Amino acid sequence: MSDPAALALDGLPHRAPFRFLDAIEEIAEDRGRGVWRVRGDEDFLRGHFPGRPLVPGVLITEAAAQLGGAVAHHAATLRGEAGSGAGMLVLSEARFKRPVEPPASIELEVVLDRIMGTIHRFDFTAQVDGTLVALGAIAVSLAPPESAP
Repeated sequence: MSDPAALALDGLPHRAPFRFLDAIEEIAEDRGRGVWRVRGDEDFLRGHFPGRPLVPGVLITEAAAQLGGAVAHHAATLRGEAGSGAGMLVLSEARFKRPVEPPASIELEVVLDRIMGTIHRFDFTAQVDGTLVALGAIAVSLAPPESAP
């Protein structure tokens, strides 16, 4: 039997250098936990900020959205709605509590708030070493299931 978390990670449409999710540790129809390991040598850190690089908050939000997309797609697959690949991101809100300096292992969690048609809204948190660094809400849209001919 295949590992659902590994399948969900492999199913993401994102690839390097735009995949910000290194592992999915837990996945269910309504939640997921994953991790993004920021090494410190990523190209985006060269200019953000020289001498004291910080992980951009928008990329932490993107990592949460990628996890949310994996959860939404996993749930759609369990419902038999194959072909429902993740699409656009709708950002409801995000708050950044502490800066993240590399190297860092950013622990992400998404919890389903509600489904509105093809849009799945999640609350998310991001922590580093048990300290909350960001929280908010994201929404991902799935392509509707392909209709039979």
